[in-house]
This record gives sequence, C-alpha cells and structure tokens, in this order.
Amino acid sequence: MIQKTKYKNLFTPLKIGEKLVIKNRIAYAPVGSGLSTNNTGAFDRIDEEFYVTRAKGGAGLIFTGSTRMDMYVDKIGLGAYGTWHINYNPALYKMTAFRMLERVHSYGAKMFAQITMGNGRNHSEKAPSEIPTYDDPSKNSPALTVEEIQLLIEQYANAALVAKNAGFDGIEVHAMHFGYLMDEFALEICNQRTDQYGGSLENRMRVAKELVEAVKAKCGKDFPVSMRLGLKSYIKGFKQASIDGTEEAGRTLEEGIKIGQLLESFGYDMLNVDAGLYDSFYYCYPPMYMPLGLNVCLAAELKKAVNIPVLVCGRMHDVDLCEETVASGKADGVVMGRQMLADPDFAIKAKLNKAEDIRPCLSCNFGCRGRLARGLDLTCAINPQARREAYYDIVPALVKKEIMVVGAGIAGMEAARVAAMRGHTVTVYEKSDRVGGIFNIAGIPEFKEEDRKLVKWYERQLNKLGVKIVFNKEVDLDFIRSVSPDAVISAKGSSPVVPRVEGLDHPKAVGFVPAMKGEVPVGHNVVVVGGGLVGCEVALNFVRKGHKVTIVEFLSDILSAGAPTPFMNKMYLQDDFKYSGVDILANSALTAVNDDGAVIKTENGLETVSADTVILAVGLRSNPSFAPELNDYGIEAYSIGDEREVANLMNAVGNGYEVGRTI
Repeated sequence: MIQKTKYKNLFTPLKIGEKLVIKNRIAYAPVGSGLSTNNTGAFDRIDEEFYVTRAKGGAGLIFTGSTRMDMYVDKIGLGAYGTWHINYNPALYKMTAFRMLERVHSYGAKMFAQITMGNGRNHSEKAPSEIPTYDDPSKNSPALTVEEIQLLIEQYANAALVAKNAGFDGIEVHAMHFGYLMDEFALEICNQRTDQYGGSLENRMRVAKELVEAVKAKCGKDFPVSMRLGLKSYIKGFKQASIDGTEEAGRTLEEGIKIGQLLESFGYDMLNVDAGLYDSFYYCYPPMYMPLGLNVCLAAELKKAVNIPVLVCGRMHDVDLCEETVASGKADGVVMGRQMLADPDFAIKAKLNKAEDIRPCLSCNFGCRGRLARGLDLTCAINPQARREAYYDIVPALVKKEIMVVGAGIAGMEAARVAAMRGHTVTVYEKSDRVGGIFNIAGIPEFKEEDRKLVKWYERQLNKLGVKIVFNKEVDLDFIRSVSPDAVISAKGSSPVVPRVEGLDHPKAVGFVPAMKGEVPVGHNVVVVGGGLVGCEVALNFVRKGHKVTIVEFLSDILSAGAPTPFMNKMYLQDDFKYSGVDILANSALTAVNDDGAVIKTENGLETVSADTVILAVGLRSNPSFAPELNDYGIEAYSIGDEREVANLMNAVGNGYEVGRTI
C-alpha cells in the first residue's frame, strides 16, 4: 500500500524572496566541477546531463558550481580558474543555460547560478590587501584598487542579468566562505585596508552591500540573491587550522551571526551556510573522521538571529538527520554535494520512503574534491557515472550470459550489480560467510559507519536484482571449469603484507585484521607499524578508544605511499594525531618485537619503543588471479579491484562498474 512520505518536513515548500517557491527543502550544493573542457565558457552536454539527473532525482533547488563573470581578466589581474565564464560569450552562455534549464524546470526544480567575484589568495589572485597566498605563503597576493573593486561589482551585476535572462531562478554569491575573495573582504585577518572597504566590520562588508544593491538594480528587487556564508573559520592563522575551533584567528561564530544579520539588512534573500577556509580545508570538505551534520549547531544559532531562510551544508548525508534539522527549526533546508554525487536520486528515494536504497556517501573525498586537487575531473568514488551521465550509462546486454563472480568484496559486488542490471544471470561465490571483503575491516571503526552502510546497500541491491550469492565456497580452477560459465570476473581481493622481522611470533605482535576485529587483546600502549592509509585509520581507531599510539613509518611522512590520499583527509589526520599526542616516527622501520615492545631502526640508530601491542599495518598485497589461466582455457575472464591492483575504494568500484557494463 502506498504511504505518505515520513519525511514530511523535508518535503514542504520553501519561499525565497518575494515570489520564488522551492518544492522541497533539499538542495544540491554548488560543487565545483573543475575547468571546463569545451573552452567556450558555456554549458556543454556533460554539464546538462549532470544537473538534469539531479533535478530528475528530486532536488528542489540546484546550485551551479562557481561561475566566472569578469570580462577584464588581464586588466584586473584575476586568474581563469573556474568552470563557466558568463561574459566570455554571453550569447552562447545564455543559449546553453536556457536549454539546460528547460529540462531542469520540467522536474519542478529551481536553479541558481553561483557567480564568483574572484578566488583571492586561494588561487594567487588579487585580494583586498597584500596577504600571503595559500599555495605559497612566501608570496603575497596584490591588493585590489578601489577602481578595480567597483569595476568587479559592475561586472558582477551585468553577469547576474545574463544569468537571469538565461532563465536562472536566482543567483548565489560566491562566496563569503572558504576564504574566497568576498570572504577575504569580510575577514579582518585578510583585510587591512584603510579606505571605505576596510576597518570596521560594516566597512569590510561594504562590497557585499554594494554588490547586492547593484544586482537588484539590474535584475529587480524580486530576483533572489543567496550568499554562501562560512559561519566560522577554524584557523589559528594562515596555513594553521584549529581542529577544535579554539584560538580562532579568523571568523568566530559570533561574528558570523553579525554578518548574517548585516546580509539580511542589505537585501540578501537567503543564506547557505557552512564553515572553514582553505587553511582548515577539512572543515570545508569534512572527511569521514568528522561527525555528520557538523555545521547544524552553527546554523541553528544563525537561524535564531535572522528572518530569511538559512540552508545548512556539511555532511548532511543522512535523511533522518536532514528531517530532524528542518523539523526542529535549526535550518530551513539542507544542502548536499557529495551525497548527491553518490546518489542523485537521494530526494526522490527519501520522498518515496525508500531511504534504505540511497547509496551512502562515505565522505572519502577520493572522487570529488580530492580528485580536483590533482587536476582531474570531478566524479565519485562509489558512483562512476557522476559527471559522466552523458556517456557512461548502463545499457542492456545484447547477448545475455551466465557470469561467475569470484569474491563478494566491493569490486565483485559492483560488477555483479551492474551486470545483473544489464540482464545477465550472475552468481557470486564468496569464501567467507558474509559480503564486503576487506571493507568489513575498514568499516569497523565508529567513524566508518557509512562504510558499513555501503556493504548493506550492496547486499540489498544484489538481493533485489536476483543475484545468487554462494557463501563459504572457495573456488578453484577445477570448479570453474566444471560450472563452465560464459564469463568469470575474478575479484579475490588482497591480503595483509607481513614484514619479515624478528619476533613476529611474539604475543605482542598482531596483524591489523585480528586487532581491529577484537580477536586479540590490544593493550594501552600501541605501536602501529605502517603510516599509509590503513595504518593511519587503525591508529585513529585506537586513539579514539583511549589508547596511547605511536606510528612507525618507513618514508619521510605518513600517507605518502600508495594511491594518493585526498589532501583534506591527510590534513585532518595529521592535525588529529598532533592534537591527540600520537608520536610519529618517520624514516623508521620495525626490526623486531620483544618483551619490551618494538625495536625500531631510526635515523639515529636502534631504539626500543615500549608497547603492550605492536600492530602490523604495512599494507595489502593482491591475491593471485584466476583470469590469466582461464584465458588460456578459452574462458572470458577479467581481474578487478585489489586483485588487479591494490589501490582504494574508487579503484574497486570503478573496475567493477567498467567490466560490469561492458561484459
């Protein structure tokens, strides 16, 4: 029997400004997607399909990523960083935007163009004052002149009018957050001007005031203007994050609330709030080590002080959390970026009471912001279709096959899921009594709840698709030949690497798998051998359980080997370990385990680190693949995931999706 949605507060309309009504309280965030590849400054088919997919998925409001607006890049000295340039070719921008918006509006969604005034010191552009650039603090960003500021405001209003004429329902100002140019004007640490744009908070906010006045004069008072606002900076200084929010050298919450009140008085119609600067980037893109909904408490304080709508962003990945946030009045709506990368149908699944089918975002940052930081395109570690909707979809197989998948880890389950969706008959053989593989170990820490949810999500999807899973069956070549499938996908995963050192049979020496599973006692003083991602997450797990932890790393720094760790994750772990008193012995190696603990070879010679338990977490090694021998027998076979190459979750899912969609 069809029932009304249990998330009734999320699915009530929201009014923004004088006339605009949003159908629900769920918005897709203004996530940057990297440099445009079409070199026109306009939207292309990839952009169009990406946003239309999220409109079809039920989002009430969609923000574009940051859009450049200035025509005078060389004259003002601003860089070309950004996806779209409104004034590069306004006619083409309008045409492509209008085409996209016709489709977005067909689903009842509204869309705001987020337009930037500039990136400031974040990308070594001009700033309010001469301040250290983010990438290279030994260099300063030059200061904007009054004439340049006023020209930017004029061009901004012109760009807003282009966006309105293209059919956008409103604009969002990028941004008084993350330390971008508009933020730098408001931040006292960044703004040392002595003219009308510096000094008092009111003067530092003058650009925001003049900008919205200019936009409203061009576009009309009823054209909605939102501000992306960071309510707290979490920094102790430039390039110095404050993990616990103390010793704030940037914006305090109290000042953030005053700014919100000023923005309302200036004529802004909505505030879209979060926290952090590039200098504290793990607050901008919080990894899984940080709590869900970490900014709700900040938004709730602002909500008490203003009358315009307040939307909140920051790990709003749980539908029950979203409902409670709106129902309690802590915010008027929720904004999510990464969760709608992972599952663009988040809103419609919630509305239809199918929350269990929402593919959970892990906050891993591998496919989204971490990938952009490497100069690559935006996607999602667990949704390979993200930003590839235009060409990387799942289509029915022309020839239906009997497919055997060996291994029910993440790679194997993804391959099975996609192959079954295409019409193949799929059977998965798993040597243990549960699905998930090594991901079951990765998901043990309390901060890995979404990992556990993902394993359950895969199990549920495979069950719905009728995929048969045979447990406690270790497959060999003879068995495969006896079954004689049309194709085999070998996803046997990986096994922990065991270093060759003296004392591995000592009771104090344990592998990370039994240690994490609680199969062996772990004492108070712990040495974790291995400073890669596995070792660091093992260390964090035991730190949070109250243990004293030392990390031993062969290289010069932790998180330096293997697949690149997203920089905000690495930044967080480094700061957390420092804050928690974790000792890190770099350029060091374990040589023995004895009654005293761990014998470590350091740059200064051998030393013994007292330990109750020495946990071996030096990494993983691929398990042998069936694929080469099966190919010799003329059987179509593929090797995927850790079996093919030990990397990360994104590699596992990507392999599984690619093979599953083409086999």
